[in-house]
Amino acid sequence: MAENILFVDDEPSVLEGYRRLLRQEFQIETAVGGQEALAKLAGSTPYAVLVVDMRMPEMDGAQLLAKVVIRFPEIIRIMLTGNLDIQTAVRAVNEGSIFRFLTKPCEKETLVSTLQAALVQYRLAGFKEQYYKAAVESGPPRLEKPLLNAALEEAAEQVRVILAKDAKTRLPSTFGGTYTGNPIWLGREHVVQRISATAAIAHFKSLVDATPAVGDVVRIQYEHGHATVEVVKS
Repeated sequence: MAENILFVDDEPSVLEGYRRLLRQEFQIETAVGGQEALAKLAGSTPYAVLVVDMRMPEMDGAQLLAKVVIRFPEIIRIMLTGNLDIQTAVRAVNEGSIFRFLTKPCEKETLVSTLQAALVQYRLAGFKEQYYKAAVESGPPRLEKPLLNAALEEAAEQVRVILAKDAKTRLPSTFGGTYTGNPIWLGREHVVQRISATAAIAHFKSLVDATPAVGDVVRIQYEHGHATVEVVKS
């Protein structure tokens, strides 16, 4: 099932433009203004990502995000603004804990890549919640057991084949994590990097700035949800 993305603006024509622009890639819903957005978020349809225009009457983007982060903290939050000044940035970060800023007009390529990264972050948060819940209830399990994502399960199986039957696969910390080691397998969605004799990290390809070659020793460093790849030894 496709994850829903909610765009919020005070101009219906702008919202319809986003829907037409992105309908081939994503499941797009829209809301005219902050109150309608809150009503939709409180409804039965789950949303993975929220994209909010900063300048709206009655309730601006920062005010809306401040409410969303309290009531719906699992939703990944993105702000669109035509004039990104320091005051706007501080308010959005402090009040809404946003994932990305985007400036208008925003090219489709930038918008698509940002939404893809936001969906990956949403899935990562869900996987981690599953893991910690299982750890509380029954002790730390092997990460691959509770995962429902077929691509991650495939990556974990390759790690067991390449490294050892008891080798563990885990997800990266996408806010500040740094990992050094050699890639051992490239999957449909993941770069699998060995970090020890019996442990590996499954990096999402959509979050790294380059796909490293298998066998090279690389350093993969995350900052704010994206990662840079540096070849240490080829």
